[in-house]
Amino acid sequence: MNNDITKRGSLIERLLFPRTQGLRISYHILFWVLFILLHYSYALPTILKKNADPTVSIASFGYFMKVIPEYYLCVGFFYLLRDYLKGFFLFLTLFIFALAINHVFSFALYSAVDHFFGLENMTERYRMYASMYLVPFNFRDPAAWLVFGNDISDVQFFILPASLKTAKYAANERFMRQKIQDDARTMELKALKSQINPHFVFNVLNAAYAKVLPVSEDAAEYLQKVSEILRLSLYKMDDEFTRLETELEYMSLYVELESIRSSHRCQINVEQHGQIKETHRVPTVSLITLVENAFKHGVHSTRHDSFVDIQVTVQGDTLTFDITNSKPSQPLRSKSGSGGIGLVNLERRLAIYFPGRYKFGKFETETEFKVSVQIPVQ
Repeated sequence: MNNDITKRGSLIERLLFPRTQGLRISYHILFWVLFILLHYSYALPTILKKNADPTVSIASFGYFMKVIPEYYLCVGFFYLLRDYLKGFFLFLTLFIFALAINHVFSFALYSAVDHFFGLENMTERYRMYASMYLVPFNFRDPAAWLVFGNDISDVQFFILPASLKTAKYAANERFMRQKIQDDARTMELKALKSQINPHFVFNVLNAAYAKVLPVSEDAAEYLQKVSEILRLSLYKMDDEFTRLETELEYMSLYVELESIRSSHRCQINVEQHGQIKETHRVPTVSLITLVENAFKHGVHSTRHDSFVDIQVTVQGDTLTFDITNSKPSQPLRSKSGSGGIGLVNLERRLAIYFPGRYKFGKFETETEFKVSVQIPVQ
């Protein structure tokens, strides 16, 4: 049963989200061809009365063709607004924008038809609509305001493509959430397969600590911090979200370990600003992912001097986490620079947890790599 569902889901996913750009463009073209032919068929009885004049058909096709650029302009405007407006205000702004775009394109269309073909050669209904847009607007004439009613009527053409776009967006969110859950289950299964008794690990580390302490306090301290990190990861990092304070504690321990490991050639700076509340939560191991990435690509990939700078700012119920690391001039690894699958997966998680409510930026120069994340913590 579950296998059937998975297969059906993957088939729907392939249909909704074509793998190549060419196939995606083909889907769009096919949709608009069918869309225009469907609406054009409604106008055929009127057009056939003037079938002897092909310009009538061209002008009618133009009336439906203008919907295409109008729609994509509205989609682009939506992507610009979605990070700043939500709910009713986003809908109202988009609706007003759609009316304005339709009005401009309608005026341009009727002006072009009048210039090239002559409105007198069009159907009576076409001339009536054209006159609304081409006659100078008179604020005192109630009939002049009917042009905006026609704009509202034309916006209904967006209902079908907008509905399909919304359905596709909802399906994408569902598939992404399902993928995250599947990945989590896979990781959990791997962890269970490789799991050993954590108490045994702690006993071994404690025994090693006792043996090493008389020889080297630094080495003993390192073992103790490793034990604390293991304890945190085993007992406090099971849920999707964790307390911000716990995540920062985990991060601090990791930074301390790296500080001991790289103290002679790495300058590490950590600053924290703002007040952390008991209710503040963040996705588990989200911050530590950024810290691990910085040390992996900025410190451990070179034998030369390096640095890591971490800025944690809590303002109200918003967390801003900025981490900057040096880029090695002569990296030890074959791949230079910073970043990797860890950052990609983290951005995917943030997009699912905080759609439209997070910021994730990567900034790179010849000598530095910076990641800036801003997320709600309430």
